[in-house]
Amino acid sequence: MDYIFIDKTIKTSIYKQIALSILDAIDSGRLTYNDKLPTEKEICEVFDVSQTAVKMAYQQLIDQNKIKRIKGKGTFVTNRHVYHQEVANVFSFEMDPDFLTKYQIQDIMFDCIDDEYMIQRMLKISREESFCVIHRIIKQNQIPLVYQHIYLPEKHYPKLKKNLPVNVGIFSLIQGVYHHKIDHIQNTFSPTLASTAEAQLLHILPGEAVYLIRSQIYDDKQCVIGYVVNYFPGEFSSFEVTVHAKP
Repeated sequence: MDYIFIDKTIKTSIYKQIALSILDAIDSGRLTYNDKLPTEKEICEVFDVSQTAVKMAYQQLIDQNKIKRIKGKGTFVTNRHVYHQEVANVFSFEMDPDFLTKYQIQDIMFDCIDDEYMIQRMLKISREESFCVIHRIIKQNQIPLVYQHIYLPEKHYPKLKKNLPVNVGIFSLIQGVYHHKIDHIQNTFSPTLASTAEAQLLHILPGEAVYLIRSQIYDDKQCVIGYVVNYFPGEFSSFEVTVHAKP
């Protein structure tokens, strides 16, 4: 609580001093995302100020999307950019020509598997065929943007098992390294709650909302050449869904 400064001899109201102190701590990096703030009662007792002043300070910061209250848990720093896009263009950030300078790719798992029926079904391959699995985090300014599970049929990527390209987006891998032509992507969109492991990777709290977008990637021969499960942190992602009515 040493980042809160209150001077009762100046004209600036107490609630503004509290709010400005916390803002300064966030801007300077002393407080970072998900740091827990003291309770209103604790601030009142330490600084001998009214609870009304503390409530006003916290509410101002909540309105500015700098902090958030979680019932039964406390008040936390939430100063984080909200990423907005259309569901249909879920991979739009990879189309950015400056993708590798604006974003960071962290591969956290790679394997080849041949015994997971649900994934084989989504890839439209037989039970005997194997596929490659990549788990990765894509970050912007070191803050997680999306957690991805990438599944690629091994028959379409014969050298991937021995040589996984580093710092390559999924589109660059499919089209640039292996020269497949992407025809279209079929997305399904649903909200869910983050598990403990997912929350840790996305820098959110367990049980917080996550947007789950499953993407089947088709080539010009209508073969599924990739299946990606995207986990976007719900509070820091927003999506538009376009509905086309049939005539």
